Amino acid sequence: HKWSQKAMQDTFYLSNVAPQNPHLNQNAWNNLEKYCRSLARSNKNVYVCTGPLFLPRMEADGKMYVKYQVIGKNNVAVPTHFFKVLILEKESGEIELRSYVMPNSPVDEKIPLERFLVPIESIERASGLLFVPNILKRTSNLKAITAGSK
Repeated sequence: HKWSQKAMQDTFYLSNVAPQNPHLNQNAWNNLEKYCRSLARSNKNVYVCTGPLFLPRMEADGKMYVKYQVIGKNNVAVPTHFFKVLILEKESGEIELRSYVMPNSPVDEKIPLERFLVPIESIERASGLLFVPNILKRTSNLKAITAGSK
């Protein structure tokens, strides 16, 4: 964003900031971000969408609850997880989709990133965002990469 002062300033809006566990941010999530940047060298275009998730978990009573911490005087919600959706446009025109979810807690950076791959539908359902229908408006040549796929 160094091409203009305005572009640099635009990267500092706080409206797109969510509290992230420092251990996650500095380690496993950082590895995922480095990986995303590396994909720009081998793809025509790389689009990245990142966001918070508030996912349910089973409590002691056997029921599922969405439970999250709030911090500060304004009670800022701390996400339970974060997602990153990568849309890779190949030189051939093929579109490859990779979607990751990581818990907002310390994650061992030695765990391979592939372990965090999830079906895009799970992110769409949890976030309320739709990725696939919008991609399919541009192409029918979509390949989704999930855990265990090549």
